[in-house]
Amino acid sequence: MLPEAGHEHEHDHEHEHEARAPEHHHDHVHELRRASHRALWLALVILSVCFVIGIVGGVLTHSLALISDAAHLLTDVAAIGLALFAQWFARRPSSASRSFGYRRVEILAALLNGFTLLLVAVYIGVEAYRRMVHPPVVLGTPMLVVATLGLVAQVITAVILGRAQGESLNVRGAYLHALSDAVQSVGVVAAGLVIIFTGWYLVDPIASVLIGLLITWSGGKIIFEATHVLIEGTPRDIDLGRIIALICDTPGVQRVTDLHAWSITSGYNALSAHVVAVPSAEDAGHEQLRAQLVQRLCSSFPLQHVTLQIERECEQCKQAGCGDWLAAASEKKKSTVDSQ
Repeated sequence: MLPEAGHEHEHDHEHEHEARAPEHHHDHVHELRRASHRALWLALVILSVCFVIGIVGGVLTHSLALISDAAHLLTDVAAIGLALFAQWFARRPSSASRSFGYRRVEILAALLNGFTLLLVAVYIGVEAYRRMVHPPVVLGTPMLVVATLGLVAQVITAVILGRAQGESLNVRGAYLHALSDAVQSVGVVAAGLVIIFTGWYLVDPIASVLIGLLITWSGGKIIFEATHVLIEGTPRDIDLGRIIALICDTPGVQRVTDLHAWSITSGYNALSAHVVAVPSAEDAGHEQLRAQLVQRLCSSFPLQHVTLQIERECEQCKQAGCGDWLAAASEKKKSTVDSQ
């Protein structure tokens, strides 16, 4: 969504321009992205090794649980590789045809990752059913050794990604994968112990079904969050009620209309609004008011791109019903100013 250029009707008042977050905040965001990049590369190496060990171990031990775990690891490796590519591609400069650059590529990669997980879950479910009908002989001890090695590696990976997962949806997705992989490995370890001590081979496809359900949950969550960004929903770390209160509590402000907040990509939130100044305010003071509001907003909320338009109240605004959903939130401030 692009910041709104104005209403459908003409305004005679001044239109303000885009304002960016303070420089120190951008430095912090860039440092977070560098940390997430390093974490993704390290996770890629660890999970690639785990995948090779898991797939070889699953084939040799005839364990669907190990193969399922390895299949999930393969989607993790592909997802992380795609995330790294998306991060690189997103650094391409913006242009006239793509004013925000390629930042949304990261979200598209996350969406593809989520759907891939659902496909893997379907395959595991079909294969598990087949093995429940005809349970194969599973070598419990080798299965247990491979699952234990995988568990240790996945816990390490989850810790690495957990420290960097707050900045990016792709890193958060990789973190959820690693965490679910660790839980899966616990289930595979438990299945291996059951097979060793009881010889009940049916536990292997049962564990696979549980892994498939966990994969479905992880994939669905990623799809939901990526879709929320793509349909330009309000970022979950942005409280519009608090933003309205902050703007309306600023001296010189009568009310706020046409308020919109959305995410360009993970960790890059944008906001646009029309701010109606009190009738007594001089046009010359609008730029000072705008700068003050931008500074307060960027220091109080995780915003990286802010566009404000300071304007005077007009009958056309009232007739057009600009920002009607904000009327209740800003009416109290308006009444206070009118009483003064």
